Amino acid sequence: MDANPGSGPAWGLFITFGCWAVLALPLAVLAQEGRPADEPAAEALEFQSTETAVAEERPPVAEQPTVEDEEAGVEEPPQRRGFFEDIWTRDRLTGDWGGRRTELEDLGFKFNLYINTFYGVNAHGGQDTTNAQRLSGTWDLHIFLDLEKMGLIPGGELFVWPKGHFSRNVNRKVGALGEPFDDADGDKVVYIDVLQYQQTLLDKKLRFRFGYLDQQMAFDRNAYANSEDKQFSNTYLDNNNAIVPLPIGLGAVAFIDPTEWLGFAIGASDGDARIFRTGLDTTFHDSADFFGYFQTEFRPKIPSKRGDLPGNYRFGLIYDPGDKQEIISSLGGLRRPHFDSGDVGWYVSFDQLVYREQPEDDQGLGLFFRYGHRQGDVNRMSNFWSAGVQYQGLIPERGKDVLGFGLYSVHSSQQYRREINEALLRETGYELYYSIYVTPWLQITPDLQYIARPGALSSTDDAFVMGLRARLTF
Repeated sequence: MDANPGSGPAWGLFITFGCWAVLALPLAVLAQEGRPADEPAAEALEFQSTETAVAEERPPVAEQPTVEDEEAGVEEPPQRRGFFEDIWTRDRLTGDWGGRRTELEDLGFKFNLYINTFYGVNAHGGQDTTNAQRLSGTWDLHIFLDLEKMGLIPGGELFVWPKGHFSRNVNRKVGALGEPFDDADGDKVVYIDVLQYQQTLLDKKLRFRFGYLDQQMAFDRNAYANSEDKQFSNTYLDNNNAIVPLPIGLGAVAFIDPTEWLGFAIGASDGDARIFRTGLDTTFHDSADFFGYFQTEFRPKIPSKRGDLPGNYRFGLIYDPGDKQEIISSLGGLRRPHFDSGDVGWYVSFDQLVYREQPEDDQGLGLFFRYGHRQGDVNRMSNFWSAGVQYQGLIPERGKDVLGFGLYSVHSSQQYRREINEALLRETGYELYYSIYVTPWLQITPDLQYIARPGALSSTDDAFVMGLRARLTF
């Protein structure tokens, strides 16, 4: 990628503006033909059942009312609005397509298109600061089919997530253990990231999910640190290093929610899964190696004068079936390598709203924390923790804007330092971002990161990374 520094950004800009043109131009034509104005669309898709209101049909344009009509109390029908008239207040850039999108959602078909662009600069330290700016981006299409609304399967839901990205990775100049910009980790025009079916039973107390899964959608979720598209950009403030990367491939999850405040999740995934492949050749052939997960979640709501303060507290276990070589030095004589099968890790985490400005929205202060551990005899990095805060609506009249600050620390195992490399210590990172809610369909996020000892090596200078992210919802 570095050999041709202009190819990545050029393709990214082409994809971005190309998608906008393909979607916007036909709708502009419809607007010129006098389509009625759209109502505000639903919020951006999260994979769960949603209730959408049935849009009322607008009356046709009538002739100019006569004096007799006015005396009889006949009101003038609403005027038709152009496509661009409410462009700054609509939830999605392309609007509601003259009511067609809402009609489809009422029938059980819903989708959202997102385009995210990231620009990062390694301004100081790290591996290299020469030509250390990179542009990357992704597009994500969330397709959700509510099979119950379609009259097919009660409680059935299908979710398909096509995705693509161009990536020019600034971490090659930083040298950190994780990505400063988490989505800048590949270069694939289009692929299927998720294809899953979910069945809900027993009044939503039991859910089964199976298919081509991304298990990060089921385990180690977090209200304030779980989306590189909207929250923290760094990999280690997006996920728990002790349990990632979770495999993306064929698998299944069962969710059990006996009460509103208590939930359990247990899942399994193909241990030999490889992204961009179906996994049919590895799941049902050769060895039967499966990752295993178990999570318990408590969901208390702390009463306050301004409304309840929701929180989520999790404890989880992960089983890795892979054969891993024991960390031993070959310098102290002839020592035959030993392989362990079945690495076990565990994690705890929480997110908690601690201050609420008013009952009717989520403006206020939230806290989060994560800790994870993996076996130090077969893993180079064995301990991890992260923590941070988020405040929504800190600035008056800017109720949708979000300010976030987080820090993380990844520690090498004692056995690795003792046997292999005593210079490998820990990497610590800090991130500050402010997400500016320009319109409901556009957010701009300046981002600053300071990474101490990139790569957990004291010989590498601390890095200062600056970034800018743009997110569009179509």
